Amino acid sequence: MCRLLGFISPTPTTAADLIGVDECRQWQSMGTVHDDGWGTAWIDTRAEAVARFRTPTEGADDPRLARALDAEAVDGRICHLRMATTGLCDLEENTHPFLADGVAMAHNGSVHPIERLREFVSVAEIDEVGGTTDSAIIFALVLRRLRQGESLLNAVTGTVRMLRSDFDHPGINLLFLNLTEMIVVHATAGTQVPYLQGPLPPDHHDHYYRMSWRRFPDKAMIVSSSGLDHKGWNLIEQNTIMRLTVADGAETIIRL
Repeated sequence: MCRLLGFISPTPTTAADLIGVDECRQWQSMGTVHDDGWGTAWIDTRAEAVARFRTPTEGADDPRLARALDAEAVDGRICHLRMATTGLCDLEENTHPFLADGVAMAHNGSVHPIERLREFVSVAEIDEVGGTTDSAIIFALVLRRLRQGESLLNAVTGTVRMLRSDFDHPGINLLFLNLTEMIVVHATAGTQVPYLQGPLPPDHHDHYYRMSWRRFPDKAMIVSSSGLDHKGWNLIEQNTIMRLTVADGAETIIRL
């Protein structure tokens, strides 16, 4: 169980430029609850590639995460705060985002039982992705479809539909990023909300898996899981996949 934040923009920007430094600090502070690592992937226009940084350490007070949110302007970025599923250890290889073939992925949720999920991938596929989690397997399944010639949108849609048909109430909130687009998945209907103790950010008791998005006049768009104020944002409908393009802010919406 984790927190997600992602944006795309026709011109380089930061999360702080879009929603303000205070909201960025609020999102980062959720790393005290989701304290099993953090990571970010972004569009590196100079290298014409998606780059990544991840660490299995807590992100709440990490100045590197603050810089990523506040100061490093890019055309697209996804960020992830990890709260490890019980039994899936805090290793860098299990920290999101995953990255391969120019595509990065971050996941919030869970697909169980993981022993059955592992039957869907080969040892070679999961070794290439790295990691031992359900999230790594989801990424491996999407990569397989990509390498068979499907578009990113179709590969994600086909994988999510398969998981929803074969597993009981899977939790599948996802962000994908490549050089041209961000794919957003919100499919958590019936997923059990994790039991969390102590003072918690907003909505963590009753709307933990909620996803929201906001469009700006310059066609930038930002997406976040719950825990922010989200004033002026729109809710992402349940069982929805969105494709948001970097160049012009065009959106494609698929209902699952």
